[in-house]
Amino acid sequence: MNLGLGILSWKAHKTLNKTLESFTAEFLQLFNDHVIYFNDIDDADRALAARFGFRAVGGPNSGIGWGTIHLAQALTTDNIILLQNDNPLIENAIFSKKHLTAAMELLDTRRANLVRLRHRWLVGDGFVSVKKYATMFGVKSTDSSFLMDQHNLSTEALRDSLLKKIKRILRPYKARRLRGRSVFIERAPEKIHPDIIRKDGEFFIIDSSAINYSDQPFLVRRDFFLEILAPWAIKHPIPRTHRHGHMLLEGALNCRWWRQSHFKIAQGTGLFTHARYDRPKGDIF
Repeated sequence: MNLGLGILSWKAHKTLNKTLESFTAEFLQLFNDHVIYFNDIDDADRALAARFGFRAVGGPNSGIGWGTIHLAQALTTDNIILLQNDNPLIENAIFSKKHLTAAMELLDTRRANLVRLRHRWLVGDGFVSVKKYATMFGVKSTDSSFLMDQHNLSTEALRDSLLKKIKRILRPYKARRLRGRSVFIERAPEKIHPDIIRKDGEFFIIDSSAINYSDQPFLVRRDFFLEILAPWAIKHPIPRTHRHGHMLLEGALNCRWWRQSHFKIAQGTGLFTHARYDRPKGDIF
């Protein structure tokens, strides 16, 4: 596979070490390039990367947005997976190869522009998509793999209600934007929202009008990211930036342009979760 694996990191060596330890030799053999981009790179960063067989690149602290762009630029392959230092692998190498082979085919045949790789069920820390979906919609048929304890929700919160129906009437635009998140809980989301979700093998293909851009793990063609997504974010900064003033890709890309571009976003079972074990002082991640 013409595929590169990239990780964005800033300090937090305990977290990064846990993530790197999750990658087996068989998994790493799937990639032609392995890079860690370090914000505020130092010798300790270089030593940690070398210990796990990754190239270490980096520069001054440029935040998540520019850091992700620099990471993509450093990778040499046509297709790239972009992670952060708190995204450990939770599937085995056999499943990972099968999943990535199918995901790459979606990109190669242009059936998808971007493939999300955060695990559909073991989502990890800070995942709010299901909670947001449940504020506007009742769940028709919960998938048997859905894990309630991953979302801090009650069964009652998943039921439809008069209040939710009123919200959908009063805020139809917001309701439409949330429909894609149904893939993280519904058994057959493509039947509930067929105009914006379709099934393609083991993946769901979701129209970007109904699902947000996320910095969490994804696979993408390098040229699509660097020639289409990144330039838009750079040319359209938003007043709402991080407290340190660094550009946020999520803030810049989750806009009308993203929704009206009707990009094809794929979500399958996924491979990675979100787990942090330490935070450096002044953490911007």
